[in-house]
Amino acid sequence: MLPVHRPTTSDVAERRGARKPLVIGLIALAILAAPIALAFLWIKFLTVMSHPVGPSLLGLRIDGDTVTVKAAQCPSERVRRVELWDSDSEKLVWRAEGPLTEEGRGGLLRLWAAEDYRTSRPATRPAELPKQLDVSVGYGPEDGAGALFDTAAVRAAALPAGSYWTSDGVRTGRELDELIDCGGDEKAP
Repeated sequence: MLPVHRPTTSDVAERRGARKPLVIGLIALAILAAPIALAFLWIKFLTVMSHPVGPSLLGLRIDGDTVTVKAAQCPSERVRRVELWDSDSEKLVWRAEGPLTEEGRGGLLRLWAAEDYRTSRPATRPAELPKQLDVSVGYGPEDGAGALFDTAAVRAAALPAGSYWTSDGVRTGRELDELIDCGGDEKAP
């Protein structure tokens, strides 16, 4: 008969001691991996929100000191807020809420025109616009549109009257509105 080795108390303690660094390492890895995974998901979320798939629903014009955004929308929608962000530094450049003009509520937004909004800040346009301007227009708590604009490309474009620079090229305000399916009999303006 062959001798059977029965583990002793010291053998069991040795095996547990050998596993302890492995278990601690796996726990530490899990603790470090969770924030990294969350950061990755947050970055993906922001990327998708900043660069939506499909045609751009926002257009931008820069005429000297006048900067105008055209937001595509259905007649039943009303713009509630507009925000401009410096895409490189992620700092807020300008924000306005409650357009007071019918044009503004309908998606034609003159920027840094305090008289056109219930509230806006800051009141003055920066001396130099950011190279990459991230524009966000909100219609309600969850509805909105966003686009990223290269301000040098917008300035360089020879835009006909009533036209706006988009990531898909030059579009008129009507062409932007027609990108949206308003459903039913509702037609874009």
